[in-house]
Amino acid sequence: MSIKPAIIVADDLPVGLKANFAAVLGMSLGKMRPDLVGPDTQTGDDITLPGITSVAIPILAAPAEDLPRLFGEAGDLPLRLAYMQAAFEARNYADYTDRISGAALADHAPKAILLGGPRKAVDRICGRLPLVR
Repeated sequence: MSIKPAIIVADDLPVGLKANFAAVLGMSLGKMRPDLVGPDTQTGDDITLPGITSVAIPILAAPAEDLPRLFGEAGDLPLRLAYMQAAFEARNYADYTDRISGAALADHAPKAILLGGPRKAVDRICGRLPLVR
C-alpha cells in the first residue's frame, strides 16, 4: 500500500514551534516507517548523503481547537501520532512519559499531529487545510 503522510500543526503557534513540532513528528515517522526513507545517495565527488524521505510530507495548519477532532477522525489510519502539550512542557523524556501516562488521551491537548494512510482517507480528513505559513 502506498501511504500519504501529512503533518498538521496548530495555526496559532509561533513559526519556530511549528517547524520544531513538524521536525519531531517527522523523526517519529522515519522510525515508524523506515521504508519511507530513500537509500543513501552519492554526490558527483563521492560524498555519501544519507537518504531522505521518498514521499512528500505536507505541513498543514489548522485551528488548535480542531486538532483533537482531526486526530479522532484518523483513528482508523495506519499512522496516527500527536505532539501533545505535555511534550512541550516536559523537562525530559521521563517527565513526558509520566505526564502522558497520568491522564487519558482526551485530557491531552495536541499541538501537532501526524496522519498517514491511503491518499483518499488522508485527503478526506485534511485535504482542505492550508499549508502552514
